[in-house]
Amino acid sequence: MNDTFRYILAGGLIFLIIILQPVYLEWLGYDTGTVSGENLEVMESESVVAARGKKIAPSFESGSAAILTNQGPVESFITIVTPLYTATLTNRSGGSFTNYFLSSKNADELKYIGGYNDGGVFNPNIPVSLTINSEENCMPCLADYDDNDDKYNFFNQPFALLNFSNQQDTIYLDYGSVELKYALQDVDSRTIINKTVSFSADKYINEHYYEINDEVFEYSNNLELLWYGGLRPSEEKEEEDVAYGSGIISQAGEIEDVRSTGPDETITREVYKGQTDWVAVRTKYFMSAIITENSGKYATLSGHNIDFGQRTHTPLYHASIGFPLDVSTISSSVYLGPLDVDYLSHAGASLDASMDWGFAPIRPISKGVLWVLKFMHNKLNLNYGLVLLLFAVLVRLITGPLTKKSYESSQNMQKIQPKIKKIQAKYKGDPQRLNKETMALYKTHKVNPLGGCLPIMLQMPLLWALFMVFRTTIEFRGAPFMLWISDLSKPDVVLALPFSIPIYGDGVAILPLVMGATLLLTMRMSSATMDKSQKPVMYFMNGFFILLFNTFPSGLNLYYTAYNMLSFFQQRSIKNKLANQ
Repeated sequence: MNDTFRYILAGGLIFLIIILQPVYLEWLGYDTGTVSGENLEVMESESVVAARGKKIAPSFESGSAAILTNQGPVESFITIVTPLYTATLTNRSGGSFTNYFLSSKNADELKYIGGYNDGGVFNPNIPVSLTINSEENCMPCLADYDDNDDKYNFFNQPFALLNFSNQQDTIYLDYGSVELKYALQDVDSRTIINKTVSFSADKYINEHYYEINDEVFEYSNNLELLWYGGLRPSEEKEEEDVAYGSGIISQAGEIEDVRSTGPDETITREVYKGQTDWVAVRTKYFMSAIITENSGKYATLSGHNIDFGQRTHTPLYHASIGFPLDVSTISSSVYLGPLDVDYLSHAGASLDASMDWGFAPIRPISKGVLWVLKFMHNKLNLNYGLVLLLFAVLVRLITGPLTKKSYESSQNMQKIQPKIKKIQAKYKGDPQRLNKETMALYKTHKVNPLGGCLPIMLQMPLLWALFMVFRTTIEFRGAPFMLWISDLSKPDVVLALPFSIPIYGDGVAILPLVMGATLLLTMRMSSATMDKSQKPVMYFMNGFFILLFNTFPSGLNLYYTAYNMLSFFQQRSIKNKLANQ
């Protein structure tokens, strides 16, 4: 197999991996597309406006949620400050989040920065906020769904705070945990719902425990534990949150999800029957998940788009777990934080399944790559940019023998090219004899025509895994390296363009150009004995890679640049040795 075909094959495979990935994922069942179901009615709200023109409002004054409650409690708020987050809860719904900022730090600096304020304006210097205020006050809450009116009835009245009341409105939790106890009572002071919410200083998990008095509390449909209102966008580029955001359910280890495909789309409520372990909504790097101690009998997903700042497409997903009519207690956990496998593991559920690791054969490799990167970062206390350079050296050592074999095979093939051309000219009218003589020539010179291609094919799973890890893991978000490389999760753009070029994007990045130079050096060395008519194809492939990689994360380009430079020096060494033989 000659060099031209090898480069075309390698480039084609990489292009197919990147461009056709959504097709593969949908074929493998990871993209369920738009769901269908009953229409989810939405009503007036001042703070959350649906893109299609309708608005959302609480419906606790109608249907089974029309409870005559004690009018004593009024809405009040309490704030929990921990080393990881600052959470503000309203007493509505017995403790629903109204604000949630990530305050985790690295070396006295905020770990997760860059997000949107309440007006929908992106600020790269503010801490990430995960919730959007809404009048539903259902993050989380209990609700039932009225099939006749096609709407949710939220049990989001003000609960009485039984402890910490009249004491303080801010609790500083540097270690340990704290419990908030709420109660919803009727006009006769009978308890309808008791709820306990507990927070830990060192976890993004908070516990929500409900006790339901079924002698007083009457409702017509199954109770659902619901997260209604999605998450606040966190990425400056709108398409990043939209592409990776979704509503997700997990039933018996199987994952289902829904995604919004356009700003005018409303994802109607869909019921998924079966034992449900958890439900979640996510953005590119953050997630809210409801996990129940005892599996629910079904799950639901729905969603709609809202107006938020200058964004044209901001989907909010809603997810719930349904319980039997006779349920009296619900024990649940809410994970609200980053999509970091270390923190997700504390939840005691398979929440990491919500992360995009690639299709089944690639997942173990992707997880292994991430483990190695995190290990080097944590144990060696290195900047992630240095970790990527060190990882390139490690991978080069592993793949070095394969590369050596590929290059030696390529050089041997080039040496016998004149003889192959003579055979082709001599037997061009006899295909069978041509094939026989060609194979005999390969055998005589101990050349394998697939020797240069096979090593590349063996490295493809690692290439795909690296792409998945660099593209989606939160470890590189906001991680600087040096000089102009300020965020390894984004392209290292130094010049913004007033227009967008297909494939290339709307900015000029430096690392893809440096990577292209390393590829050019390697190609020129490999093609020294190649037919001149074939060289333009190689230069075209080099230019194509520069275009393609311009929008890739700078961390990925940093790795490939270092890897290609090491490859160049290895191949030059091999070439010199072969020349001296």
